[in-house]
Amino acid sequence: MAERLSFARAAFAWTIFPSVLGGAVGFTIWQMGRGVDPAIAFVGPTVAAYFLLMGLERWLPFRHSWRRSRSDVSVDLGHLVVSGVLTVELLRPLMLALGIAVGGWLSAALGGGLWPGDWPLVAQLVLALLVGEFFMYWVHRLAHSWDFLWRFHALHHSAPRLYFLNAVRFHPIDLAISGYAPFVPLVILGADARILALFVLVSAVHGLFQHTNLPIRCGPLNWFFSMAELHRWHHSRVLEEANSNFGQNLIVWDIIYGTRFLPKDREPPAEIGITDMPAFPMSYLAQLASPFTWSRIKRENEAARATSRAA
Repeated sequence: MAERLSFARAAFAWTIFPSVLGGAVGFTIWQMGRGVDPAIAFVGPTVAAYFLLMGLERWLPFRHSWRRSRSDVSVDLGHLVVSGVLTVELLRPLMLALGIAVGGWLSAALGGGLWPGDWPLVAQLVLALLVGEFFMYWVHRLAHSWDFLWRFHALHHSAPRLYFLNAVRFHPIDLAISGYAPFVPLVILGADARILALFVLVSAVHGLFQHTNLPIRCGPLNWFFSMAELHRWHHSRVLEEANSNFGQNLIVWDIIYGTRFLPKDREPPAEIGITDMPAFPMSYLAQLASPFTWSRIKRENEAARATSRAA
């Protein structure tokens, strides 16, 4: 019995991510083929992935300690509504308008479109991920090295544990910047609504799995996707470990620029967060205000560190 359970757990760990992501992409393509608007086709699979992971994490957690709420569920729900829904929906028309305007000018100047629209949808999606991820990689990397961007991105790293819902623990401005980074270039190049919808779908589902508290194993896929095994190190309190694995969906650009990090001799840390900011605000409204009260937060954290050293 124990051997069967062990085999079932291993099979689950190796298959759950590619099965759900592949199923979500396939179902969305099928819906669009039946005439469903791309802006609607990806919504159902995304919502289904949320509920699926919510249930699976209770049944088969990677870390049992991460199942316990740290008074963070209501905070993350707030980020889901404001950052994950309202910000994205408000920005999408602006991003489309900007991308279409620049793309139209570029197509006219070059005498034709740049996007290979005659490729199969899956091939176009892979290209979109590679192109979009390049811009996302550098925005994310800059957010860890430029204090102006870090004050917005630090909120994401304030999470005391990893579970599916803090995939949307982002400041709206941070999410807006990272949203513009891949979306506008893809529109400029001429990617149509179907590719943009699939790109959003993959980003959403991948983000859930990237932060999920499930025992995921990706093996060779860890050289293509920036999945949970890699991303858990990105949330480490050790700076040298956290400044790695910047890919949002893909790890390809981390490989190229030498920032991929996946040690084989130890497990990722159970205690995560921001090492030098023990007093980072943990309530929702205070987190929204944090980039604009950054100087005060830094002073409070310096005082907290001094008190800790003295003790």
